Amino acid sequence: MRQFPIILIPPEVQRIAQSKPVAPKLSMALPSLPSNQQPTPIQIQEAIALSLGLIVLVALVTAFAKELGIMMLIVGTVAIVLRIRFQFLSYKRRYQTYQNTLQNYFTKLEAYSREEVSYQQQLAIAHAPERILEFRHQQFQKFFAKIPTAENAIALTKSLNPADRDQSAIYDFGMTLQRYLSGTLYQGVKIYIPSINHDWVPALTYIDPALNVHIAIEISAPSESAANVMQNDLADRFLVDSGWIMIKFSQKQILQSSAQCCKEFAKLLDRLSLDPSVLPNFESIPDLVPTRSN
Repeated sequence: MRQFPIILIPPEVQRIAQSKPVAPKLSMALPSLPSNQQPTPIQIQEAIALSLGLIVLVALVTAFAKELGIMMLIVGTVAIVLRIRFQFLSYKRRYQTYQNTLQNYFTKLEAYSREEVSYQQQLAIAHAPERILEFRHQQFQKFFAKIPTAENAIALTKSLNPADRDQSAIYDFGMTLQRYLSGTLYQGVKIYIPSINHDWVPALTYIDPALNVHIAIEISAPSESAANVMQNDLADRFLVDSGWIMIKFSQKQILQSSAQCCKEFAKLLDRLSLDPSVLPNFESIPDLVPTRSN
């Protein structure tokens, strides 16, 4: 059992459909925030910690050598006083250095903000929907250029046999869809498949001359032999490798849900960025319900 619709897309087409132009790079890094601790004339906590440490050390030493403890107390006290005096004398210089560092930070932050605004503007331009579409179409044109011109292509033709419901349904489906397409739907496009020595002819072929995209629309019969299924799988592999996109509907879907099939095709064009202008025409149409068939 297979679930329809079946959509086969070359991997490179899927990659292109997700690609975007190269984004500009932000040349500046966010400046680091300087220390928020403002200098003080005297670092009181440090002085208290040093004093307590000296008292504990002197107490321990005095317990074993009183004279040594007294000398350590004198030397330590002098050192603490000299450090406090140095802090007091160097306060103006330290404060000025702090202010300069802070001012330099705000200058860099302002320059970074301007750079980021410019970067966001460039990114918005580079990744604008129309620029992305143009970028993808340029790649599509290069990729689809390898597909040769279709031969034996003929315009949509209504079946002369009124009892032929399948051909009438395909014709109605094609005519409904053709009204909104920039490319053209054809019948009778014949492609030779070397691996199975067979001329493959889809129900309809959509060709967009601007991109040279070829999309095969196939209608699957309610039941097919295992040989036909294998033959179709080999043909599908060859065609996808050759750059074709394929969408397969079941016969029941075409007969009973022609408008929904049209919308499914429009969704494919939109998803691959081939022609996003088609899908809005089918907003009021419900989505196609997947069906299973042999």
